[in-house]
Amino acid sequence: MLKSIISILLNAVYLAVLNMNIYTDRATMANGEVREWRRSPCTRLNIADQSWLYYLEIAFTVISIATSILMLLGVNLKLISKIQIISIAVSTVLFITIMIVTANSHATYA
Repeated sequence: MLKSIISILLNAVYLAVLNMNIYTDRATMANGEVREWRRSPCTRLNIADQSWLYYLEIAFTVISIATSILMLLGVNLKLISKIQIISIAVSTVLFITIMIVTANSHATYA
């Protein structure tokens, strides 16, 4: 039961962090002016044409939350428990991967 609650909270935190504006992008425009944008990891993935990572994260988050809710409702099948553990692990690995990819991607402007 505790594992299910932690899983739901972790996935909610992952999605919240992926949608917070935590990065600052700066670019020199053609007229010499420097513009600055505040961007979220989700936006940076879209700019870098890697939004499939975000969609994959959402898919595993939905699987993790669904199996956690099933476990909280009393469904105690070994298969559901294994799927829950795997989806939590994959969701965590994807979150870390997305944060690394977005930290190392820089938008260029012509």
